[in-house]
Amino acid sequence: MMKRLPNSKVYILTSAQNVTDVHANFWKSLEFCRQFYSAVKLVLPGRYKNPTSQWTQENDKNEDWDPQVKPFLFNGRAKITDRLIVLGDAKIPWATGAPLSRMDTLTKGMSGIVGHGNRALRSIATPAHKHPKIMLTTGACTVKGNYTDTKNGILGDFNHCLGAVIIETDGETFYIRELNADYATGSFIDLDMEFTPNGVRLANPALSVSLGDAHQRFILPEVVKATFTNESSIVNLLKPKHIIWHDLLDFHTRNHHHKDNWLSAFGKWEAGKECIRTEIEEAVGFVNRMTPKGCQSVVVSSNHDQALTRWLIEADPRKDPVNARFNHELSLMVMDTTVMGRGGIKYDEAFPLYVENKKLAKPNVRFLRQGQSFVLSNVEYGLHGHAGPNGARGSTKNLSIIGTKVTKGHSHAAEIIDGCYSGGTCTGQLEYEGGNPSAHSNAHVVQYANGKRTIIFIINGRYCLPRRLTKRKQAMLLQYEKSSGAKKQAA
Repeated sequence: MMKRLPNSKVYILTSAQNVTDVHANFWKSLEFCRQFYSAVKLVLPGRYKNPTSQWTQENDKNEDWDPQVKPFLFNGRAKITDRLIVLGDAKIPWATGAPLSRMDTLTKGMSGIVGHGNRALRSIATPAHKHPKIMLTTGACTVKGNYTDTKNGILGDFNHCLGAVIIETDGETFYIRELNADYATGSFIDLDMEFTPNGVRLANPALSVSLGDAHQRFILPEVVKATFTNESSIVNLLKPKHIIWHDLLDFHTRNHHHKDNWLSAFGKWEAGKECIRTEIEEAVGFVNRMTPKGCQSVVVSSNHDQALTRWLIEADPRKDPVNARFNHELSLMVMDTTVMGRGGIKYDEAFPLYVENKKLAKPNVRFLRQGQSFVLSNVEYGLHGHAGPNGARGSTKNLSIIGTKVTKGHSHAAEIIDGCYSGGTCTGQLEYEGGNPSAHSNAHVVQYANGKRTIIFIINGRYCLPRRLTKRKQAMLLQYEKSSGAKKQAA
């Protein structure tokens, strides 16, 4: 096995379970991906050592891997950049339910990649001036089925992820994305390209881009450019059918945390940032401008958006002349929706109600209410993440066990736990974070046309290396089109 890391700007990492067959179609797709990116492909050896395992009856044969992966096996510990390390020497048991537990201690201040068949990602808090630390698993290139019929074995087989990760480097900076494959076909999508056992082709438009929490008043210009406005932005490249917004409204104007804070009140007065109506119109206007034709924006009911309703209930308009007229106007709107329901008093949420009554949003912008579902390819998008099961506070962990796949926001920290993906934020550190160590990152969750998801990190205003189709890559696309045409004719 390799111990030293070959030099490259692009790496593709996957892992292989011992004494287990490679998934043939995925292996072919992965090879096309390696060629397309001129990447170095590495396979981290994984072990599921159990004498009753279906294919491992003889213990002396346990330390062996499929012949196809042997030339690519990497058993060392090496830096890809000064901020990212590969832990190829750490063979985590493949039936473990938390493969990243305590692994962050091994990487110290660096991000780290470990080989494992269960897809997982964690964001680790770092000092405010540093890039976020990320720990993630690779996914597997070997097939399911080589697990025991014990509880751990069945769960390991259920969570087995056919996939890899791609790392693009630019000096110390790295851009990393999960490559999650369709188990039946072995195909997968990375950004705008689809890799199949037959070759490479342009991918269909993405189903969605679920943004990190927007907090529109404080959204970073570099995130806006990388996400929306640059020629090669995420939205321009992926052409998503849906854009999902979390915490669109920051509600900094009259945040309840600022109550009795006279310095905060003075700062907002001096900056001319006291009008709630203006903050709402700016936020909705931003969504209108950033939503392309043919795309639908979906605004998820979030805790910062719901702060407008709380303000309406608690505020005294006699003490807030700037917003007094707006308070009365909005109060009448909400009062008209107030009814006695089977479970008690019910009334509409103030933010979406005002936007809809005033017709501020374009027709392709939709607002969800708390508890309203929005599903794309079996993934639930209607949960912001602040409310968890049975009245508990929400988290990626407790929303990963509700029986459905979820893409959420709220935590500002990118994370993957089983079927629950969490995005990051579109801002820098906000005032209430106080410059403390933070796991927050500028990160969006993308769901591709095949239903698979990945997290895209924006670092220094970029999310990947420049994407240009060289003549060789164009030839690969042409080869795929010809082979596909020949197959159609034969059929």
